[in-house]
Amino acid sequence: MEIWQTERLTGNALTDAYLQGDPRMSDRFEFSLHQPDALKRRCHTVDHVMDRKHRSALVKAMREYALELGQKGAHTAALLDKLSDERSMVVVTGQQAGLFSGPLYTVYKAVSTVVLAKQYEQEMCRPIVPIFWIATEDHDFDEVASAYYVNKEAKVSHVHLHDRPNGRVPVGMHEVSRDELDRLLTQLEIDLPAGTYKEQLLQDLLQAYSNVSNMGDGFARFMALLLRDVPILFVNPIRPSFRSLVKDAFARVIHNPNAFIKAAQMGTEALVKRGFSPQVDVHPDHSLLFLVDRGHRYALDVDRSHGHDFILRDSDLYFSKEELLLRLEEHPSDFSSGVLYRPVVQDFLLPVLTYVGGAAEIAYHGMMKEIFTAAGRHLPILQLRMRVMAVPTAVSRALDHLGMELEDGIKRDLLKESLVKDLMPPLATVTKEMQDKLRNVLHEYEDYFLGIDKTLRPSLERAEEMVTRSLRHIENRSIRALMRKDQETVYAAAVVSAWLRPHGTEQERILSPLSLVAKYGSSWLPALLELAHSPTAMTYVRF
Repeated sequence: MEIWQTERLTGNALTDAYLQGDPRMSDRFEFSLHQPDALKRRCHTVDHVMDRKHRSALVKAMREYALELGQKGAHTAALLDKLSDERSMVVVTGQQAGLFSGPLYTVYKAVSTVVLAKQYEQEMCRPIVPIFWIATEDHDFDEVASAYYVNKEAKVSHVHLHDRPNGRVPVGMHEVSRDELDRLLTQLEIDLPAGTYKEQLLQDLLQAYSNVSNMGDGFARFMALLLRDVPILFVNPIRPSFRSLVKDAFARVIHNPNAFIKAAQMGTEALVKRGFSPQVDVHPDHSLLFLVDRGHRYALDVDRSHGHDFILRDSDLYFSKEELLLRLEEHPSDFSSGVLYRPVVQDFLLPVLTYVGGAAEIAYHGMMKEIFTAAGRHLPILQLRMRVMAVPTAVSRALDHLGMELEDGIKRDLLKESLVKDLMPPLATVTKEMQDKLRNVLHEYEDYFLGIDKTLRPSLERAEEMVTRSLRHIENRSIRALMRKDQETVYAAAVVSAWLRPHGTEQERILSPLSLVAKYGSSWLPALLELAHSPTAMTYVRF
């Protein structure tokens, strides 16, 4: 296995500005990567709010959840002991509870968190614990219902949950039935290419999702198995043992929702003023909280027309502040945070030193300074997650066959280019010359026909369009003929496309770990832990 890195920005204007120390961002992020005292100052703010009683209850909840997930090894025990230390801090990341772990970057987030925790611990001489926050609260089922992989025919395929929750059920509460699980595993057994670790992968999936009451815990159990050699703890925030520890975070919004609505609007205006587009739309009445009522998650809005304090959006349910505060005290798991308040709730639960996220996540943190302030907290240090391109052996062989470099396969579709590269003159050149000649003929006789009747112009234009369409048709037919003659090139291009440009975008955003783990297992992930964290590095792993 070969690993190397190059420097590459994300393409997200706001995040790149933050990573590069753009002065426009100097007052939007309280602890910049470019401030030499940022770690020390952040530690001071956390030490000030994290008391002994809360930490003890947190460690107890973390220990219980780790046991449920089957995390019983020495690594887990060591992390829990560290978290018990009053001086310890955490590096936290998070992701939705996607089917079978969701996209590859979910795993890379976890690895990045462990790398940074190790780095900070050495720099600061105090215990640092990596934690993965499972975003089980969201109710967008379509975002988590599929897992994509490269199948035996070198095509991008996917397994998909058929059973859907009825309404806005938090995805972490959705149960994957045994019939559904058997159907998904049968498809993977048939469709995944043969690999040394394929059987172990299927066993891990069965073990993770069997006998659990919800999709969130199934996700956590599979991640724990997948990352068995990457020491990290997990939090499922909707569990009562965790939710009861952050009641104060929700109470602050309930007491003064307009302050948080105004804070979100101020964050939006601040980004626009600096020339950036907000990453999250702010509803003018949304309190930033959701309420789970009878198993369904509703936005909790301020009621401005009926004389009540709050209303559940898209319903006829109203609440007073007193009713919500009583419900929060008795049933804290009924309360849920929106995307702009989740980091605040996270800060109330954990002694967060750093949050590790993707480019979009760092960008929407740029809207949150005023929200944190309204809650009496401070934005944590933000770090960009590791970005990784995995290059299986089959891809390297395919690129060799096509005579192309890795960057060629990443940047463009190589099929047509590879099929026609030996044609002399090139196919595109021939069709372009034909098009130019035929157009010139039409233009040469244009005055002749217009002299007969000016209304013939549309007919001449249609004739030119027909020439273009006909030549495009000839070119496409030629490509198909070449494909029939050269199946090896077709297959090689398909391999490259499926792995490096699935659905025309980044590998880590579409493909799940399934294909890689079936072929190579997960023992390659610890090798990533040896890399030094660089906020603008792009990492390549060639198997």
